[in-house]
Amino acid sequence: MKRLLLISIAVLSTLLAAAQADGDRILGNYAAKLSHNDAKAKIIKHNGGYRMQIYWLRDTHNADGSLKVDSKNPDKSKRHTPLTEVILVDRVTFEDGVWKNGRIYDPHSGKSYKTELRLNGKDLDLRGIVGPFHKSIHWTKIQ
Repeated sequence: MKRLLLISIAVLSTLLAAAQADGDRILGNYAAKLSHNDAKAKIIKHNGGYRMQIYWLRDTHNADGSLKVDSKNPDKSKRHTPLTEVILVDRVTFEDGVWKNGRIYDPHSGKSYKTELRLNGKDLDLRGIVGPFHKSIHWTKIQ
């Protein structure tokens, strides 16, 4: 009986480790040509899920020379955050081959939407979802 319990624990541990490793395939740095700017972002593990944060923009300043900030964020304490530090996707979890259950943030509107992320080879297709409608952004893996 003790041996059966140890074997069961070992099998479950192996399955959990394999599922976690499969979810970790999304980790890394990506680049995209967005409608407002070219961007680079990194996906990291965070609080039991995954987070995508911008770390580079081609155009970091406004026409008047001021730094582009997250001025439309509904959280007033974040409105002075440089756009190069914005968390774009947060709290996605890996389930059935898809990273979902999180939110994507649009700094141009200050709104958040349901999101799904899927690997397309080594690249990433990120989808913002509103009801039956969605918009996808293709991100190319760079590291």
